[in-house]
Amino acid sequence: MSPTQQILDYRREIDENQKQIREMVMESFRDIGAGKGRDCNEFFDELEKRYTNERV
Repeated sequence: MSPTQQILDYRREIDENQKQIREMVMESFRDIGAGKGRDCNEFFDELEKRYTNERV
């Protein structure tokens, strides 16, 4: 795989991860609005796992 292709693949992966993170945040806001609430520690633990397990 060429370096250019690797960069493009990496950028796509980053963009997809950001999209998923945004959706998680919005899901939590919707839960709060619906009165469901979500334990903020649980939410941030999920985010932390995503970042600590990702390739850098």
